[in-house]
Amino acid sequence: MKKQNNKTEQAIQGHSAAKNEKDTYEKIPREEKEQITGAEIQKHWETRAQRRGVQAVMSARHRLQENRQATKQLQEDIFSFLGPLLTGKRIFELGVGIGRMTKEIAKRAQSVVGNDISASMLKKARRRLQGYKNVDLRLGKIYEMDFPEKSFDLVFDSIVLLHILSPVELEKTVQAMQNLSNTIFLVEHTYEGENYPISKYSILRRQEEYHQLFLPYELIKQKTHLCVGDTFTFFLFKAP
Repeated sequence: MKKQNNKTEQAIQGHSAAKNEKDTYEKIPREEKEQITGAEIQKHWETRAQRRGVQAVMSARHRLQENRQATKQLQEDIFSFLGPLLTGKRIFELGVGIGRMTKEIAKRAQSVVGNDISASMLKKARRRLQGYKNVDLRLGKIYEMDFPEKSFDLVFDSIVLLHILSPVELEKTVQAMQNLSNTIFLVEHTYEGENYPISKYSILRRQEEYHQLFLPYELIKQKTHLCVGDTFTFFLFKAP
């Protein structure tokens, strides 16, 4: 295990880590991750935002060029999977990060409202989205925002829920997503096995766990996507 940890530390140092960023690939139990404070998580994402390009929202286990290509392939697969569900619609995007998905949504949707807990991430996203008048980005958590029930045609989540560590906060987030729309799309990095190298700020949940989390919504469609060798799962849920 020590050899694996050393290998991971070298990858962090070599693949666009932010200045003063510490290795977060220490192997700790899920129960400990669930106790990490909100303040620590907030600091982590403000630091991550200083990484170069898509590295800010992707794993530093992979090189920048690999992640750029993986982002392009992921975008193509997501928007093919969703088809016309975004066209001319009102979309809420959970955790926009640097806006790498937001821009593609905005090209198709009538309007996009997105949130993030990191002011630094949103600053990058706003630069990326200059000229898009149909995008409204807000700082804060989804369950802290005041929208009328079912305000959106679809809620879009791209690799955000795995970073919500607290079970209580996760449930509140899912409930808020369901309050906002009858249709919910997720793409999440899903469970890869007990010894898979993953950041202490991420929890890889099994597909079945997401199925249970979103009940009573029904799983309409699901697909597996390999992203630089990592197993991502697309989920499309609809209210019964």
